[in-house]
Amino acid sequence: MNWSLLNIATNFNNLRYSVGIAMMFNGFPLIFFIRDTLGIGPASSVFTALFFGLALAMMVPMHLFKRLYKPNTILLNLGLGFLLLTLYYFFFINKQGKAVADIGNYVFIFGFLILLLHVPNDVKDTLVMTLFLMSLFTNITLVYSILIDPNWTPGMRAAVSFANEGAQPGGNPHITARNGIICMLTALVMLNRTPGILTKLFLFFSVLFSLGVIVISLAKSSYLAVGLMAAAYFILHFKISNIFSAIGSAFKLRNMAFIVLILIGIRYFLIRYGNVLDMLLGYWDIFENRIMDVIFTSTGVRITDTADTDASAMGRVGGFGEFTETLFSWDVFLGRGYKSDYLDVPLLESWVSHGIFGFVFFAGFNFFLFIYAMREIKRYTNPLTTFLAYFFMSLMVLLFTGGRPYDIAFWFPYLVMIRFLGIKYLDNISRRPVKTQLTTVTS
Repeated sequence: MNWSLLNIATNFNNLRYSVGIAMMFNGFPLIFFIRDTLGIGPASSVFTALFFGLALAMMVPMHLFKRLYKPNTILLNLGLGFLLLTLYYFFFINKQGKAVADIGNYVFIFGFLILLLHVPNDVKDTLVMTLFLMSLFTNITLVYSILIDPNWTPGMRAAVSFANEGAQPGGNPHITARNGIICMLTALVMLNRTPGILTKLFLFFSVLFSLGVIVISLAKSSYLAVGLMAAAYFILHFKISNIFSAIGSAFKLRNMAFIVLILIGIRYFLIRYGNVLDMLLGYWDIFENRIMDVIFTSTGVRITDTADTDASAMGRVGGFGEFTETLFSWDVFLGRGYKSDYLDVPLLESWVSHGIFGFVFFAGFNFFLFIYAMREIKRYTNPLTTFLAYFFMSLMVLLFTGGRPYDIAFWFPYLVMIRFLGIKYLDNISRRPVKTQLTTVTS
């Protein structure tokens, strides 16, 4: 973690690019805090549009349309193919109506993509640090929001309550969990390359804080995502020799001091805030009960006497029925049309709504993302690409558990991955510039 990157005088452009990207990548928790907790701005999508408009304005470079940076062309082609196909369906095969919000989503998606292609490569270190600090701040605002919320009690899912009328009660805990995952991952990828003990301690306790936020969100998909990230790390990195080397390095004076400080910090926390640990353990029990409900709903097997039908899992079971019905009809080729059915399973909905071509583009895009993510986890190119690779695990879970294939919650992170993940010139390998009609920069 390089604190000098926060120097506005020497790193102004990279900072404004990074803040703009971070606002697009993970802006919803901050939007909810400003709009719903602080009561600043209208409690509607107008405020969201203004927020994202400000983010894009911060990303506008001085060299607009004069200098472009090469993205991952495979991901770009597949991603653009799906977006353009769904845009065609939106205008011409659409029985749901052309909502202003949908038009705004496409404007922000394409605007964000265009500006990302102008962002220089050396923004990567500043961007990781900005994502970390913004997500950590948002974790703190979450705690503040639930503490002043008279309707929230321990045991409820942690989220910022919406202020607009008719909104879902309790806010959106999935946004809470995603922010916790971002904070945890960015802290971990910087922890390994941070020399100072105090900074290491700061990052380590940020990881623990973020894990606590993920737990109290009670978002099953995020729990599964954390499990997948851990599994990917152990499969691609774990060796028996690592155990012995870790034990040996733990007895070095510097590392022993770090471990002692961590133990002292944990001991103080448990003595001072023992009720917080009890609350987290209570949340874990609630999570176990919900998992039993999901298993019963999906398979009909009642593992515990208290297992009951899970409403969200039942909705996805019904969505799979819609998918199989589409497979045995003429809609299998062209689909039923833009947002024809809400399956809550984006991979299946891409086929049901947009036919076989929509599924090929969307599934192919995510397949190659998975390949690039696994390769990056295995070799660790730089903190930004490593963070994006692990973060894709959480998006991969959502492909089967929630959302729609054109949600900006998917596509804003996807676009950052298109720009930075799997790019060979970010591997510190010298290559010649690629010349096109516009100047394409590769180093």
